[in-house]
Amino acid sequence: MPAAIFLVSTFTLLFLAAPIFISILAPTFFAIEVFGNPVPATVYTARLVEGINSFALLAIPLFIFSADIISRGQIGARLLAMVESMIGHLTGGVAITTAVACALFGAISGVGAAAVVSIGPIVYPALLRQGYSRSFAVGLILASSTLAMLIPPSVSIIIFALQTNGSVGQLFLSGLSAGVLLTAAYAFYAWAYAKKNGIGKTSKASPKERLKATRDGMWALGLPGIIFGGIYSGAFTPTEAAGAACIYAIVVETLVYRQLKLREILNVSSDSAMTISTLMILISAGSVLTFYLTLEQVPQQVSQILQGQPAFVILLLINVIFLLAGMFVDPSSAIIVFSPLIYPAATAAGIDPVHLGAVIVLNVALGMITPPMGMNIFLGIMTFKVTYMEAVRGSMPFIIVSLIVLALITYVPILTTWLPELVYG
Repeated sequence: MPAAIFLVSTFTLLFLAAPIFISILAPTFFAIEVFGNPVPATVYTARLVEGINSFALLAIPLFIFSADIISRGQIGARLLAMVESMIGHLTGGVAITTAVACALFGAISGVGAAAVVSIGPIVYPALLRQGYSRSFAVGLILASSTLAMLIPPSVSIIIFALQTNGSVGQLFLSGLSAGVLLTAAYAFYAWAYAKKNGIGKTSKASPKERLKATRDGMWALGLPGIIFGGIYSGAFTPTEAAGAACIYAIVVETLVYRQLKLREILNVSSDSAMTISTLMILISAGSVLTFYLTLEQVPQQVSQILQGQPAFVILLLINVIFLLAGMFVDPSSAIIVFSPLIYPAATAAGIDPVHLGAVIVLNVALGMITPPMGMNIFLGIMTFKVTYMEAVRGSMPFIIVSLIVLALITYVPILTTWLPELVYG
């Protein structure tokens, strides 16, 4: 009964457009005080503080800050030009370039929506000039931007690791495997679409043009080199890698590409602070929810309910839960609210936590382009001046492609676990 009241209260507040942290905290406080064992107010305060009192958590605001710097600068455009010089002449080359460039941008930013506003405005006119429909172009950009949620340094993966006490390094590699597979699937669909509709190719870049584009893009490629090289060589922790990424992005954009002035960095930091504050409040509220679930032994109850169920069924339920959650709430909220509930039951059934992380993050990434409330859909409407139905119609083929990849990743664990096992043993 308390659990039912809690869930109804939470979803009612979300439906009424209450702030998400209020939708989490208010029912939690009510459930503890009315149906549970009341605790002193200082306990709530302590839980709120402890929820964000983590060294690993520092990586999130730093990666968000570096992503905001990159989205205002030239790094994304240079990456796009480099990729287009290599594969733009192929059938579907501009569309494939979009998918690959968004994947590479994800390896720099770690934030899903960043590619929509940085890569999107550059490739959207080029896609239309090539003969792609507006809905396809928008759908491709919105879907490809979600690759940043899988490819390190993914903020969503870091949040999942914090919620489950998992290894950020292993989960990064698992997400990378899933991200590469999804990128390949998008690229294949783009090729098939161009082939079917007779969309022409761009002219092949000369060796001189390729060399120039590569030279211009090398500074941009240095950023994932620092992040990956630093973490997996043991030189940096993920948090230190995030700090190095911020410094590198500032130096490249202000001194090398000279797209930003140092005083503009202050404006960028102000915008980043708003995003970071919102996310920190959400994570803090999630820690109180986890405290309540622990008090009520909800994870143990879920494990008992699922006890004896095969891993196949449990994975199916996990997909359904996170796909539905992604339709209505943002990815961070879905991970914070449901991961502590699902994780114990999944691991008790023998599901590899590293594999589970890739499955859950792909689900919430898919939620970014899933109606009715997919965040990227509304971002695409504002950025490309299209209607809601155009954005949804364009996203649907990519949702289907993503679901096929999700099924593969869910039921063929080796696709996401081989790389962590190779590196970590």
